[in-house]
Amino acid sequence: MTAIPAAAPAPIPENPLDPDQRAAAEATAASVLVLAGPGTGKTTTLVGRYLHLLDGGAVPLRIFVSTFTARAADEMRFRIQARLEETGQAPDPEQFRRLPIATLHGMAARLLGRNPPPGCPPFRIFDERASARIVARHRLYLSDENKKPLDVFGAYKDRLMDPAAALAEAKAKNDTDLLEAAQKYAAYQRALAEEGGFDFGDLIMALVAAMEAHPDYRARIAGFFDHLLIDEYQDINPAQERMLRLLRSGGARLWAVGDDDQCLYAWRSADPAYILDFERAWPDPALYRLGRNYRSTATIVRAAGALIRGNRKRHAKEQVPHNPSRLALTIAGLDDDLDEAAYVLRVVRGLAGRGMPWHEMAVLYRAGHVGSRIQITLAEAGIPVVVRGSGEFWQLAPVRLVVGMIRLLLDPRDLDARALLGHGKRVDKLMEQAPDKVDAAAPWPALCRQVGRLVSSTARPPGEEGVQWRDLCFTAADLAAECDGLAAFLRLMEEQRRSLRDAEAGGDAVVLSTIHGAKGLEWSAVVVAGCEADLMPHDSSPDLEEERRLMYVAATRAKRWLVLSFAAERRKRAAPSPYLAELLAGLDPDQIRFHDAASEARLRQPPPRPEAAKSSGGKRPELALPKVRRPRRRRLRTPAES
Repeated sequence: MTAIPAAAPAPIPENPLDPDQRAAAEATAASVLVLAGPGTGKTTTLVGRYLHLLDGGAVPLRIFVSTFTARAADEMRFRIQARLEETGQAPDPEQFRRLPIATLHGMAARLLGRNPPPGCPPFRIFDERASARIVARHRLYLSDENKKPLDVFGAYKDRLMDPAAALAEAKAKNDTDLLEAAQKYAAYQRALAEEGGFDFGDLIMALVAAMEAHPDYRARIAGFFDHLLIDEYQDINPAQERMLRLLRSGGARLWAVGDDDQCLYAWRSADPAYILDFERAWPDPALYRLGRNYRSTATIVRAAGALIRGNRKRHAKEQVPHNPSRLALTIAGLDDDLDEAAYVLRVVRGLAGRGMPWHEMAVLYRAGHVGSRIQITLAEAGIPVVVRGSGEFWQLAPVRLVVGMIRLLLDPRDLDARALLGHGKRVDKLMEQAPDKVDAAAPWPALCRQVGRLVSSTARPPGEEGVQWRDLCFTAADLAAECDGLAAFLRLMEEQRRSLRDAEAGGDAVVLSTIHGAKGLEWSAVVVAGCEADLMPHDSSPDLEEERRLMYVAATRAKRWLVLSFAAERRKRAAPSPYLAELLAGLDPDQIRFHDAASEARLRQPPPRPEAAKSSGGKRPELALPKVRRPRRRRLRTPAES
């Protein structure tokens, strides 16, 4: 076995900082924004800023460091502690535990708990599970079953809208769905108050309301901090932005780091305008750019740069790759999702055969259903897999409905199947439609596919979720039909679920994830699956620039090997994503490899003529690809064969 050679470039500099990182870490302006693209060392720079402040006499308890997740806060705390220990400045463990390093929600909880505003009674923080129990207990479901109540209520809070404001908005728009949502939101808030609870969205809302209503309280809270260090600034929402303004009212200095090219959370009320308009929004602003990419090869950096330049609403920035490797990226055009899954299996086996650990490989996709067939194929082959973002296949709602209906039609006394289906209007409709649309006496394969069609058509939600729902229903039905009856199907399910549990516990496993779930992570080898025109950009997306950012984030997770796969048919005929042409436009011919001649031919075929163009400029990019030498062999090529 030939081991994978070590990368040529030197290790990522942690100390000292490179010139761009040092300039950003030592900035003197009152409002600093550091634009840090993928792999440019934003966390290293943030830690450098923290140490610089300490060297200048800043008090650790007066430096608030905000991260996007609680896990990131723990990692930040660990890195700061490690650097302090290196310099002989390690604080007392108890003091270090109390340092204000947290998410914005976490800091709001801390401030409210330790310094309650006037009239604020003691409260308990309800996590998502406890909040869901309140929704269930008070039957606060919406008529549109595809809208999750907690998501709707949380969106109101992200925009600092109390129930009265939500009701006024609904009446102004004369929208019955909004009116129902506002009324259920009001009932939810009453139920929370009766139990003395705040959910996560309430924390920032309550702090902001108290600081705005009580000037003395605002002065006291804002006076706790001299410096605000904010990570992932591109993802803040209106409530968080207002919280920062209030915390700065006592004179605290703001130092923020982020990347407008990685803003992916508009559906959580994140607004890229905050990072794009930073210099106009804050006093005494200064803008810094980190220009050296320490993560990816020159090929990946060039391709990703060519892609993201297609967006108009962005800060201009260029990256210089620290790793000069011109290792070619791979384009794989497959027949269908089965062919794609088989190809991904070859890729991970090939890399593992060259010595790469499973956990250094990831398969990413825009829509969760794209990963379903890959998940099943890898599990069947004994490849350890962990699933992030879209959830484990057999636990997904449409899959559970298909499995439950198949079992219940074959045995109406199957209580486990009834529990699998659950309750609600959707299940009632399925039970009503089943006698007319499914022949329980049909042969096993036909029965399975009839149930797949039933669940897809009867319970299918609208929009993007509906497309994923349909494909998950058909995938579950196909997998069932390929087994030799119900007993074999149940054994398959249990074996795969046990395999996933073992992989999760073992730690060394290939990661399967939605692109949203992969943000902030990196792997040596990344396969981006489902690179088709109706998935990337997604047909239902209203924001085409965010769709391009999703592809950009996916490509830049890779350190060395990047594979982009698309299917010629995925339930219907499909064309390759226009983003593939944009990526390849930044490369020379020797930096591109097609796994076979068919892949190149499929990529070069003229795209379909849709009713609306799918690029931010309103015009689909031409597939003007470099001439590439075709491999002599027609068999599948993998990155490990380079």
